[in-house]
Amino acid sequence: RCEEEDVEMTEDAYAVLTRIGLETSLRYAMQLITAASLVARKRKGAEVGVEDIKRVYSLFLDESRSTQYMREYQEAFLFNELREHPGTP
Repeated sequence: RCEEEDVEMTEDAYAVLTRIGLETSLRYAMQLITAASLVARKRKGAEVGVEDIKRVYSLFLDESRSTQYMREYQEAFLFNELREHPGTP
C-alpha cells in the first residue's frame, strides 16, 4: 500500500503499523498510512515514523475502540435522552 501511495516509512513505523493491523484490522491499518503520511508531510518529514503512526492512531478509532467509547459515554449522547422521555418526537 505504501508503494501505491508513494509513502516512505521507517522500519519501526512498519512494525507498529503491522501490530495495529494484527490487533484491529488490515483495513484500519491501511487507512492509517495515508493519514500518517499527511502528518509526516505537515512536520516536513521525509518518511513516516512511529510518532506519526501514534498520532493518527490517537485521532482515528478502529471499530473496537469506537464501540467501547460509545458504551462508556452513552449517557452523554442524545439518544439516551430519548429513552428518558418515551414518546417524545
